[in-house]
Amino acid sequence: MTVDLKLGGYTLFMRKLLIPLLAAIVLPVAVNSNQKVSSEISDIEANKILLGQMLSVCYAVDRNHITMKQKIDMLGFALNLHERAHGNKQTIEEDMMNSIGKVLDVFPDCFPEVKKDK
Repeated sequence: MTVDLKLGGYTLFMRKLLIPLLAAIVLPVAVNSNQKVSSEISDIEANKILLGQMLSVCYAVDRNHITMKQKIDMLGFALNLHERAHGNKQTIEEDMMNSIGKVLDVFPDCFPEVKKDK
């Protein structure tokens, strides 16, 4: 039950319930804002980023939104970014090939130069 009494331009509802509720919502954000966020990317995150970029490029090629030159430029950028972000240099090539395999499942004609093993 809300009592709608005017007190200095604010209703009793605003003063007693809404303002403390807003303060409770905003306060945890302000308290946690001093925490440092790591800018490092895990290998799993780097692989997901690469897969997303490759799927986007192959989708654009499939819909004739970009040219083959643009495809090559965009994939070169994605592979370069993945190489710099990937922490484990021993598994980087295997992870790239896994991503290409997943893309070929969705867009089998995106990489005609790559033959997928069945």
